[in-house]
Amino acid sequence: MKKIASILIIWLIAINVFAIFANQRLVLSPDVAYKWIDSSVQYQQQGQGFFALHNKWDSLWYLDIAKNGYSYVENSLSNIVFFPLYPLVMKFFTFGFIPLEVAGWIVSVLSLFGALIFLFKITEKFHPNISSYEPLLYLLLFPTAFFLNATYTESLFLFLSVLTFYLFLKKNYMGAGIVGLLASLTRINGVLLMIPFLIEIIINERKKEGGFEIKSFLKKSLPMLLILLGPLMFFIYHYVQFGDFFAFFNVESTFGRSFVVNQDHLAGSDFVSRSNMYFDMTIAILVFIAGVITMYRVRLSYGLYILATLFLPLSTGTLMSIGRYVLVAFPIFILMASFKNIYIKWSYVLVSILMCAMITILFVNNGWAG
Repeated sequence: MKKIASILIIWLIAINVFAIFANQRLVLSPDVAYKWIDSSVQYQQQGQGFFALHNKWDSLWYLDIAKNGYSYVENSLSNIVFFPLYPLVMKFFTFGFIPLEVAGWIVSVLSLFGALIFLFKITEKFHPNISSYEPLLYLLLFPTAFFLNATYTESLFLFLSVLTFYLFLKKNYMGAGIVGLLASLTRINGVLLMIPFLIEIIINERKKEGGFEIKSFLKKSLPMLLILLGPLMFFIYHYVQFGDFFAFFNVESTFGRSFVVNQDHLAGSDFVSRSNMYFDMTIAILVFIAGVITMYRVRLSYGLYILATLFLPLSTGTLMSIGRYVLVAFPIFILMASFKNIYIKWSYVLVSILMCAMITILFVNNGWAG
């Protein structure tokens, strides 16, 4: 645990010193990554305090929920599309006197520490032929890794999803169901944890000496249904509070997410816009390949989880933020550690460091980074 804490501290210092330098030193033009971005509003903001660098874009919605609760205006941008657990934990960690901006960063860093610990434990226990520290390195170097210490849900969701995996791999199905419920109260894609959960139960049942038993399968699968309760409770709250069970989906469409291709999210004639789309497409293609390889090389449930994590946001008609959404697909990093070819590993490290630097520069300067 001391080594993991040391790795985290070194990473936090390195990436935040770079972030401060990137914000203080660079002078960037207004962002035009997407047609809908108002370049007169999203201008560079230099000379900010440390915690302000970690509170951009969606961070402001979580801060609003923690301060003012949920609000809903039909067919308009509203904060009800952001799930409740993260702002609730943020509010708790203020302890009545710590600013929410600081509390959000603390929650993200502590959650990241927990995620690193259990990712280490999964690798150590279930993949003894793989270095337990390598997946941590590949996670912290991923192009969108800066979000792991921003006021975003990435770290909290990653921690809860890794812990869910750890518990059901250890056949603690009830514990996995409870933690999976917390994950699905953090982000809608928490429901995807049901897929590897189910696959692992089926595989374990088929390995039993007596063969597959329906009664045993159903008994072990019941805790998995707890994961569905997260979104269900959130949508019931929408109905009780605002009279609209489907308010989440209505507002998501105003954020550019629906089940049709969003024309505003396609590349425009501007070079920056095209580059942004090509970057997202490259990430999506590489993650798809990683998911398929993982199914056969590492573990079936891992690969299916990677693919589900990729296809859920893609089904909303846009590539927007795909690099951030797949950050939590942690089996990718176990796959990377499983490779013996040094050229594959060093190619990942070099490219990821460069891309992570670019994303960090964009985010801290109020540019579109996912």
